Amino acid sequence: MTAIDSDLMQSLEYDGQYARRYTCADCRHFNRESKTCAMLANPAIKINGANNICRLFDARIKNPSAPPFNFDDYLEFLGSDYYRPYGINRDKIIGSAKLCEVVADGGKLAQKFPKIYSPFYETVDKPYCRANFPRCYVYYDKYTFEIDYRLYRELEFYRNGAIYYVEKRWLETERARKVKREFNGMEAVG
Repeated sequence: MTAIDSDLMQSLEYDGQYARRYTCADCRHFNRESKTCAMLANPAIKINGANNICRLFDARIKNPSAPPFNFDDYLEFLGSDYYRPYGINRDKIIGSAKLCEVVADGGKLAQKFPKIYSPFYETVDKPYCRANFPRCYVYYDKYTFEIDYRLYRELEFYRNGAIYYVEKRWLETERARKVKREFNGMEAVG
């Protein structure tokens, strides 16, 4: 039997105000019906609700006893070891699994009895910090724009009547199969 070091466990606990990753859909400025943001000057630009939040984030549902939201502290939280989403490495099988049971056998039972056991893959931590945020998406007309998060969080991607993007994608016609792409440019929005 091993003793639990309670001081170590308490030091590893997160005691801040953030518990998860927030998205544009959680913001008060995001209109769910029209998919627009009230903070953007142009209502023709549609915003993806799964985007990372910008600096003007205002929670849709507020906890009155919670401290005020600090965007920079939130970014530090996402870069910390406490918040670390994981992924699955499908190249390495470490065991066999069935409902409520995992056997660390390298996947031998999953090979012998595939109807009962399934392979149990290795889980790996994703590097989810400020430098590795996924891109944000905005839509205008028939175009999909991939925006760098550094521009998106300051709402600098739309200025002087143009969208500054990392990647622009569109279909020439509705029945086209090939997606056209352009990289690192700006699109004038009328």
